[in-house]
Amino acid sequence: MSYNQIGILLGICAVLIILLTWKRIHNPYLKSLWKSGLLAFSLYAVLLMAVEIRWHYIKAHAESFDLNGNGFVDLNEYSDEALKAMNRVTQDTARGFAFITVALLSGIISFTYLLVDFTVIRLKSKNTRINYE
Repeated sequence: MSYNQIGILLGICAVLIILLTWKRIHNPYLKSLWKSGLLAFSLYAVLLMAVEIRWHYIKAHAESFDLNGNGFVDLNEYSDEALKAMNRVTQDTARGFAFITVALLSGIISFTYLLVDFTVIRLKSKNTRINYE
């Protein structure tokens, strides 16, 4: 099991836990924190799924050049397109570091959402206090 698959399972489990505990939260700031966590983990799982699906198609394209099915591209199966496809499989470092980069990206996006949501909640609470006074 690769790190990306573990990350997908972690993201799905975290989203389920957040959704199960959603109704118990009544504080608007904690709800904002929960929404931000839901955004972070769901974005993390979805992006890792996209990386794994892309990897599957890259690998299937490279395997399509193996005409005799021995697991290698032999000299009689060799072409420029086969070389490009095999290089994409062997030199794809994006998949290896995807669980880290996707975590950073989803963390930055969800933290930005959290800050904006806290600001909106604070402005709404100030506005309602001014209206009542």
